[in-house]
Amino acid sequence: MFAAVTLVASGTVAAQTKPVDLKGTKLVIAYQDPAFPALIRKSGVVDGAPYQIEWVLLTGPAANLSALYAGRIDLGHMGDTSLTIEQANARTDWTKETPPLHIVAGWRNAYSKDYPPEVTAVRASAGIGNVQAIKGHTFGYNYGGYNHAEYLATLVKAGVTEKDIRPVKFADGATSAAGFNAGEVDVYAGALGPVLPTIKSGAGHILLTDRDTQIPALNVWTTTSADLQDPAKVAALQDFFSRLSGYWAWHDAHRDDVIAVLKDTLKIPDERAAFEYQVRSGNFVKFDSGLLGEEQHIADILYEGHAIKKKVKVDVEYDPRFNAVQKAIWPIPSKN
Repeated sequence: MFAAVTLVASGTVAAQTKPVDLKGTKLVIAYQDPAFPALIRKSGVVDGAPYQIEWVLLTGPAANLSALYAGRIDLGHMGDTSLTIEQANARTDWTKETPPLHIVAGWRNAYSKDYPPEVTAVRASAGIGNVQAIKGHTFGYNYGGYNHAEYLATLVKAGVTEKDIRPVKFADGATSAAGFNAGEVDVYAGALGPVLPTIKSGAGHILLTDRDTQIPALNVWTTTSADLQDPAKVAALQDFFSRLSGYWAWHDAHRDDVIAVLKDTLKIPDERAAFEYQVRSGNFVKFDSGLLGEEQHIADILYEGHAIKKKVKVDVEYDPRFNAVQKAIWPIPSKN
């Protein structure tokens, strides 16, 4: 089976005249939990792909970034602000010609006050009534991703720096959430799902959501410059994203199946599974001026608030060549 290669450079489409045989091509795709790969397999949307797909579990954006830099994976799963933080920490400035990594897919659920993907939460016992009151408290987060950006943006909103709090860096979002649930930290930045029991019980409450901190809060897949220069890899990614664009409708139409997979793979109760069903719905998001404007805005907030070291240009991180096959949309819809 063959797939034609379509390359996009600076918004210009150039068709490769010779089709590329993908039989010997393999995409190694990382995700931070086992649920999404299991759901993709259950949906059948990538069945019959003319290349191999190997799913790997890498918890936390830091592990995904390390694997990408090492050339061990083709797609690394992280939050949309991961490369903003990478840029800010880089020794040399990234330009359109030099970024080592590129975001090639992003998705999230519809905006909803009931299903925010990203929050800053506080333990009730800490007595934190507003964001300024986090000063002096323990604050749990994990490096990279939008969890890290939520943490930094919370510091900016509070008008404090890391010197004014007691930061606790965890290996990944799951261990950060576990630390918050166990009362090891007073403040937490990360996904709402893992701390839902603490919030529902009244032992904690939400201080800020991604809408308050102005983080777009996309899940993203990131690839390497080397992959984007390989015609076979680009052809496989085009086909993979085209197939995966059909997943979201399947998700919406198969609630019971999705919840069953979530409960089985994540070992979570009914209430958490019902939340995860909603927050994991959505669409691919189009990389255009609307999204890039929001991503640049949060990058500027973090820089001007002295939360990151350098002013960065986010447009160098995003590669829009797969927008069309992803059936990507903008703006992100809102439910309430």
